[in-house]
Amino acid sequence: MDRLPMELDETDRSILAALRMRPRGSLTELSSAVGIARGTLYSRLDRLTRTGVIIGYGPDVDPRAAGFGVLAFCTLEIQQGTHDDTVRALADIPELLEFHTVTGAGDLLCRIIARSNDDLHEVLQRVTSVPSVRRSQTQLALATSHRRHVADLFSELCG
Repeated sequence: MDRLPMELDETDRSILAALRMRPRGSLTELSSAVGIARGTLYSRLDRLTRTGVIIGYGPDVDPRAAGFGVLAFCTLEIQQGTHDDTVRALADIPELLEFHTVTGAGDLLCRIIARSNDDLHEVLQRVTSVPSVRRSQTQLALATSHRRHVADLFSELCG
């Protein structure tokens, strides 16, 4: 179930920007950077986490540096009425980082990483073996010219 969007005020945006700039900062460092009391920061962080605005504190990982040097985008056409079953089946393929229901020529757009082109071929074989997948079209990304995370947006807006 999707959560309702939360209206972020200037303090919330400043907290997100500070977290992006200092992801391993202590509460004291972050509260000082934002200019609010530590207790206020703690309750704001708790609310931002509880409402699903902050969804994790894990490290950002560069796929290429971690051995996954191939990035591809795959558009899938699926059998009508099988969206939920298809999504569940695709979720079992770890190299599919995300997939989105889209408009246009296909039904789902998938972002895939792989160790090599041969590995990508194996991943695509698993994708197309899902019974409800009718057709696929894959594009290899030759280079990533720009990458931005949602948290970067707040750093740029508040900076």
